[in-house]
Amino acid sequence: MRIRTVVADDWRIARRVRLDALAGSPPGTFSTGHAEAVQWDERQWREWTVRRDPFFVAEDDSGPVGSAGVIVSTDGVPELVSMWTAPVARGTGTSDRLVQAVMLWAAAGYPELRLWVVDGNWVAERLYLRNGFVRTGATRPCAEDDPRPEHEMAVALPRAG
Repeated sequence: MRIRTVVADDWRIARRVRLDALAGSPPGTFSTGHAEAVQWDERQWREWTVRRDPFFVAEDDSGPVGSAGVIVSTDGVPELVSMWTAPVARGTGTSDRLVQAVMLWAAAGYPELRLWVVDGNWVAERLYLRNGFVRTGATRPCAEDDPRPEHEMAVALPRAG
């Protein structure tokens, strides 16, 4: 298994891993649903891929088995987004390696990394806790039409170098 960064020209890989994530996750887990994303054209997938800068994929010989990306929020803090691991790769350390790849990237220029986790997603929250994240106390609804709370988590990053 390897972790690598994908770019706009890798949009087909980004599409594959994202559609796999959307198809295998409960509705509301991600901001875009499978029915919408499956209709996107190449331009939309390229734009989606580069909005996550960087966007990491975990791959084995069969193809992508996980993803994690970064979006820098309006307040200048990077957020871990698009985190997903395929069922066949769960329990193998793939999720930890993806989180650590994002943390290493963020540590090169930021003092902190944040993320949002849906209330009750204990598997994900344990992953983040295991990697040093703690709840900040901030909450928000998942979306306008989904009132389930999300909890913000953050981790202080050591300066790279």
